[in-house]
Amino acid sequence: MVADPLRILDCSPITDGAAAVILAPLDLAKKISKKPVVKIIGSGHATDTIALHSRKDLTEIKSTERAAKIAYEMASKSPDEIHLAEVHDCFTIAEICVIEALGFAEKGKGGPATEHGMTTLGGKIPVNTSGGLKSKGHPVGATGVAQAIEITKQLRGEAGERQVKNAKVGLTQNMGGSGGSSLVHIMEVV
Repeated sequence: MVADPLRILDCSPITDGAAAVILAPLDLAKKISKKPVVKIIGSGHATDTIALHSRKDLTEIKSTERAAKIAYEMASKSPDEIHLAEVHDCFTIAEICVIEALGFAEKGKGGPATEHGMTTLGGKIPVNTSGGLKSKGHPVGATGVAQAIEITKQLRGEAGERQVKNAKVGLTQNMGGSGGSSLVHIMEVV
């Protein structure tokens, strides 16, 4: 037990790690890349109080809801048009709260949706095909970049056994301070 009801395997380990991406203007990327180019088509950032006791509902991550709304509008996409997502699953409950905040599951239905396979590799919206933070560790500063790398591999069809069939649009969601700050990016292969 860590903090009831969370047990040790509900929590991601803090680890060392690094990750990097190269960002370039689209025309340059198309010129120099030997692989399919992945474009960021939507980006949203929002904040909320970091003090959990000041939040109306501990199971809602308002910063993720607001960041997702901004990203969806910028990308002209809805949750139903996302083929896969990499989300910040620092704890098992975080992934459930995040998929609800992103609009993949109704409020209060994220747990049952996950139990019924909605977020699995063959499910409606595969989430954390990389295994997420609980399986690979949480190298804090590198976490969001690692998410972008996984989505890029998926959209290029380079993810091997964890490949999502016909993935063309992916989403990353990262947060800090227990959801005090959230970022959402929507990416598309061009």
